[in-house]
Amino acid sequence: MKIEELKPDANFDELKVRILSIDGPRQVQSRDRVLHVWDLLVADETGTTTLTLWGAKTGEEYKVQQVVSITEGWCKMFKDKKQISLGRGGKIFPAKDDDPNLPTKIPE
Repeated sequence: MKIEELKPDANFDELKVRILSIDGPRQVQSRDRVLHVWDLLVADETGTTTLTLWGAKTGEEYKVQQVVSITEGWCKMFKDKKQISLGRGGKIFPAKDDDPNLPTKIPE
């Protein structure tokens, strides 16, 4: 699947993207605790989107320019933009190889 094919409020099977920037962690107050959120700007040949990861050190596991595969993810709309997350069963892992077709910089 490609970023442009993602549908809001729907699961996706697999997405291969390059990480273009990492922002976080920021703290979000829930009812009974403080949560940590990371926003990773990711891209494929069709566009960019934000991958949101939850956990204090989660974002530290990844690097800018790293290619990752996301399986069993979830897409939603947030502030009029598509945003993806792992959901309950989702996984993210380093891709086995670099993909030269994936953008290496943030599109203008």
